[in-house]
Amino acid sequence: MRNNRCAAITLLLLSCSLAAGQLVAQEESEAIEIANVKHKGPVDFEKEILPILRRNCLACHNATDAESDLVLETPETIRKGGVEGPGVVPGKSAESLLLLLASRQRESFMPPDDNDVGAKKLTPRELGLIKLWINKGATGEVTGASDLIQWQPLPAGVNPIYAVAISDDGQFAAAGRANQVFLYHVPTGRKLGRLTDPELFKAGVYEQPGVAFLDLVQSLAFNRTGDMIAAGGYRNAKIWKRVTNARLAEIPAIEDAGTSRAISADGTIAAVGLANGTIQLIHLEEKKTIRSLKGHAGRVTGLQFSADGTTLYSGSEDKTLRAWDVADGDEKASLETTAPVTALALVNQQNEIAAGHADNAIH
Repeated sequence: MRNNRCAAITLLLLSCSLAAGQLVAQEESEAIEIANVKHKGPVDFEKEILPILRRNCLACHNATDAESDLVLETPETIRKGGVEGPGVVPGKSAESLLLLLASRQRESFMPPDDNDVGAKKLTPRELGLIKLWINKGATGEVTGASDLIQWQPLPAGVNPIYAVAISDDGQFAAAGRANQVFLYHVPTGRKLGRLTDPELFKAGVYEQPGVAFLDLVQSLAFNRTGDMIAAGGYRNAKIWKRVTNARLAEIPAIEDAGTSRAISADGTIAAVGLANGTIQLIHLEEKKTIRSLKGHAGRVTGLQFSADGTTLYSGSEDKTLRAWDVADGDEKASLETTAPVTALALVNQQNEIAAGHADNAIH
């Protein structure tokens, strides 16, 4: 009798477990209701649709990791779609893959139930908003205006030195530590202080002077007379007057910026080397690019102005050194090297160049 009761109980529990599993599977496969959303005017993709996709979809469908080759970062990439075809059909939400998968009207569901990034099913209202956006043409753009960066102070223990520089007369040295620039008097080894950008205090991240950037200092250079310093951070550069610690200018943000910069002796022109091999000449007072020098086929790794400012010397990972006419941007001369150039310095007033190379040699 006892064995029969145990068997009956076991069978009952197994039946309940199977029924529960079927119920869960049924619930997971059921389509999600799409709400009828009332909305005045067009649906703003960047402000209204993109946040939904970021929370639930972009972990698997971004430009770096595009599952099924589907990127959901912009209206253009969504319309283009992936291996299963266009992501949306403008004006036709009922035929749009994005809405069909997200509302679970068609497999494979998005996001999948077993995802490991914590993405959740879209709500009826979110689906309704996406449906309305598609029916209104699936247009829009991503400008970044709504994606404000929340800057935080760098941890106290983060102090990498990525850049150093010394003035031509050997009197002064500068070293970048994290987002700070320290100045030294070389003959005595005395620390003179740190450069300060007063504009950073307006952001409310730092309250004390001595901070030059919000991010890590990537490069440093003195001008010919040693009274001005150019410092580069992430996609921007700033100019200081050394004696007064006054920030004179900030070079506009540059896409694809490399790690080489130089400033002319008179402090009027800055040269910025890019990762794509281009060199940009920027007028500091007007804060605009006045000329682009193209010739290098690899990252520009070293820049130096001649003493009179008429010539700019450059080195690159493409194994060449080049000389440029600053006035018209023409290439005056070039020299092939045995290995990629990693550093460049002007030896003396006769415009002799010392170049460091990836094979550990200096020529």
